[in-house]
Amino acid sequence: MRKVFSVVIVYGTMLFIAFLFRDSLLVWLNESDSSQLPFMFFFAVLFGIIPVVPFTVFGGMMGVKYGVWVGAIINWTGTIGASAIIFLFARFVFIKEFQQFVSRFNKLKKFDDLISDNAFLAVLFSRMIPIIPPPVVNIYSGLSSMLFKTYILATAIGQIPAMIMYAYIGNQLFESIQSLILGLSIYLGFIIIVIPFYRWWRTS
Repeated sequence: MRKVFSVVIVYGTMLFIAFLFRDSLLVWLNESDSSQLPFMFFFAVLFGIIPVVPFTVFGGMMGVKYGVWVGAIINWTGTIGASAIIFLFARFVFIKEFQQFVSRFNKLKKFDDLISDNAFLAVLFSRMIPIIPPPVVNIYSGLSSMLFKTYILATAIGQIPAMIMYAYIGNQLFESIQSLILGLSIYLGFIIIVIPFYRWWRTS
């Protein structure tokens, strides 16, 4: 209940701030100036590491500002960069601190079993469907013996659908409710299709 309340407070505060500065925000969102792209890639990585702005909100804004595909590339690049940085920090810098952090999650044993079976598929499925919270995936992967190239490749592939969807939702939110519902339905259908493959892998 406390987590739900916190989420409501954070999103409510952001919506209130957005309402106060709605005119300036709309002007900025309508300016798809390519000179701002380096900053957007930087902020994508930053918000992937430190969610001052929830990444779903940022990802949607990129869809509004630059369109679905450029927005998706910004989101995808940012989340990969953030995931790589957190992985490396967990492996080489904040080892003890991150060990204490992940020890609080009761699903950690489950993810450890998944890694033992197949590290690539463990990360891939955890990116596609909400098996384990993303920060835990990033940190525990770094604490494990998983190869960095295995982790980053699985992350890069697994994040593609969600990053496209964030940008698509933002792009269609003020354009077409029908297209928005269609896109969400396709994404939900994708997850529904992936889940049986995940269960088959777990039981095979």
